[in-house]
Amino acid sequence: MLNICEKYITISGEAPIIGEPTYLVRFSGCNLSCSYCDSIYKDEVQYRMSLEDIIEDIEQIVRIYSDIKILFTGGEPLLNKKEIVINKIAEYFDYLNFYIETNGSIEISDFSNKNVHYVLDWKTPSSGCANSFCKGNVKNLRMYNDCVKFVVGEEDLDWTRDKIDYILKRNPFISIYLSPQWGKIEASRLAEFIINNRLPVKLSIQLHKIIWGERRGV
Repeated sequence: MLNICEKYITISGEAPIIGEPTYLVRFSGCNLSCSYCDSIYKDEVQYRMSLEDIIEDIEQIVRIYSDIKILFTGGEPLLNKKEIVINKIAEYFDYLNFYIETNGSIEISDFSNKNVHYVLDWKTPSSGCANSFCKGNVKNLRMYNDCVKFVVGEEDLDWTRDKIDYILKRNPFISIYLSPQWGKIEASRLAEFIINNRLPVKLSIQLHKIIWGERRGV
């Protein structure tokens, strides 16, 4: 059985599907404790579901919203070898796109499903977990499927620039997103940083917070 913290239909707030209708499934539990975590309730368990339960749940969602994206997040969705389960679900729904938002600390072994998209969140120094990233994943990321994102504060900027250089030397065509820490740095400041440093990245904002504020379940 899989522990689920919460699940709901929303508008995706972050890269790479920002602004798109999305069915979010938040798995319970995480192996990190980031200082800026906005899901402090991540260890709660509202549902205990089997693989079959999740498939049935998604089938019901697709009946009412056929073109919806599926986002598996956490916590950490790849904990306890859930990568295997996630890929089985994606294989069943081969006509849907699945986005796996992971903290990047766990090695990914299966990149075979074209409808599975990994979003690796490389934790910055201000998170307190900057050394958790599994660098071995970088070389395996696919140009049209996967991406890396950084959630940055002012003190993270120089460090982030160095890590962008690290990624592009090993995987020059991968998409990279920078997102401002909510309440810690202005989006305009981050935009200036990107432009002034000629960085080949995309600016991402937490759109869901702009729409609904810091409410849960949206």
